[in-house]
Amino acid sequence: MTASPYSVFDVNATTVAVLSRHRPTGFLGSFSAGGPPTSGTLGVGDMVSVSIFEASSGGLFGTADATGSAGSKSVQLPPQQIDRGGRINVPYAGSVVAAGRTPAQVGQAIVGALSSKAIEPQVLVTLSQNAANLVTVSGEVGQGGRFPLAVKGTRVLDAIALAGGPKAAAHDLFVRLTRGSRTGVESLTSLVANPRENIYVRPDDQLFIYREPRTFTVLGATGRNATVEFESDRVTLAEAIGKSGGLNDDRSDASGVFVFRYEDPAAYRELKGGAASGGYRSGSVPVVYRLDLKDPGSLLWSQRFLMRNKDVLYISNAPATDLTKFLRLIGAGFGIVSTGASVSQIGR
Repeated sequence: MTASPYSVFDVNATTVAVLSRHRPTGFLGSFSAGGPPTSGTLGVGDMVSVSIFEASSGGLFGTADATGSAGSKSVQLPPQQIDRGGRINVPYAGSVVAAGRTPAQVGQAIVGALSSKAIEPQVLVTLSQNAANLVTVSGEVGQGGRFPLAVKGTRVLDAIALAGGPKAAAHDLFVRLTRGSRTGVESLTSLVANPRENIYVRPDDQLFIYREPRTFTVLGATGRNATVEFESDRVTLAEAIGKSGGLNDDRSDASGVFVFRYEDPAAYRELKGGAASGGYRSGSVPVVYRLDLKDPGSLLWSQRFLMRNKDVLYISNAPATDLTKFLRLIGAGFGIVSTGASVSQIGR
């Protein structure tokens, strides 16, 4: 006999506690939490201004007037762009590496190159136009575009705010973060509710906000079989049953309420008591959760069991319903109409 391709777990205190510890992670699982990028680092394409000061006039960059009195002791170089090689050019200092350094570090490098030529030089380097430390935000936001990263660091929600904020209800929006060859997706409500998911963005990150209403599908002996939208940040199993019109009094089996989903392997292993997950990929372990509404305590746990996007809720038929269908099928061939009363008399 082959093993079942899925596992069945009862919805109880243990199951609810395990699932609360293993809620799906988006950005935190795809990218390291880390901290803000190196403060004020320059990059290729940035425009910088360089001011050079000397201790006295008459040096490389200072001037003296016709009477010999002290004149200018400084010079302001025209703004220049950091080239593809990450360098800028400074008179008498030559080509200086700028990309990957802070303005202060670039100034120190220029001072070192001029120390034997100028009179006690001091250099001030400032960023005049940011072109390297930018994040792109597009999609369902007020005004998409490319926005500069703050020196103290910019988080995902900060970047969305810079773009004018979301244009739709938060529970319907998802954020896709692309960084190099890696991509992660997280719901906007999770970013708000879980600060750890609100990670720092990096230069050249791309944020795309899109609308995709979260839904679950209802099948079986309920008031309606349909795909139902969450329409809120979170929906419990009890609320999902209510949204589906409740159990059908004539057909449903109150002990047979099932939720079908693909579960996280870590949660699956804990539910199985540490058993291996059978080599399943992340988020791909088939699991069925069973709720027995004939047990009064199950009503309490159904209020703490959270539905997830694309879950399938199934309400099974009562055994007598299947017998009724069979008798109606047989009776139709002989012109007999079976009723609930006739079914209950079977076997007397």
